[in-house]
Amino acid sequence: MSRHPAPDEILLDYAAGALPDGPALAVALHVALDPQSQRTIDRLNAVGGALIEREPVPDLGGGSEDAALERALARLDEVPVEPRPAAPGRRHPAFDWAPAPLVPHLRPGMDWRRVMGKFDEIRLDLPGDFHRVSLLRLESGRGLPEHKHDGYEYTVVLQGGYTDDTGNYGVGDFAVGPGDHRHEPIADPGEPCIALIVVENPIVLTGPWGRWLNPLVSRGWI
Repeated sequence: MSRHPAPDEILLDYAAGALPDGPALAVALHVALDPQSQRTIDRLNAVGGALIEREPVPDLGGGSEDAALERALARLDEVPVEPRPAAPGRRHPAFDWAPAPLVPHLRPGMDWRRVMGKFDEIRLDLPGDFHRVSLLRLESGRGLPEHKHDGYEYTVVLQGGYTDDTGNYGVGDFAVGPGDHRHEPIADPGEPCIALIVVENPIVLTGPWGRWLNPLVSRGWI
């Protein structure tokens, strides 16, 4: 079970098909790596199937939307779900750590690009989605530049782990954060940390070089 699971409302949006492609990919990878989130998605899909087939479903009762959400999630355990067959172990030859939902986005000849001399990036192209979707790789002990976000950021760890002032994140862990909270993720000891990062808007560097580099970041040049 993940120490940092995706919030329930994001899992609901994912199950309903309401997320843009970038955030949906982040959730799909999290679900592929976290059995508890997979079970939640299976039960949500079962509820959706019952609604489509006009089968009786439990009355959620009145009250606020938040209260209705809590009641719906509390009753998911009552919904029987057939075990899903194990996903085939497909792996891209150069990315044997990649979970199955990522494989279709990995093209032959794809390779890491060094950014600002600090980390490696592979930019993923998801047509029709305005989010910037990237794979980032940090060597042990290396960190991303201190930055904040103008909009939402979705992160799922695929290999290794990292630590920032919000906690320690390992494989399968999911982080989502809005607003101007500053952080500086640093890769944990051991193998390189690889994560999928989805940002709504370009990051804003807050370190001493941010003033000079932010115009390049906002244009997508770095």
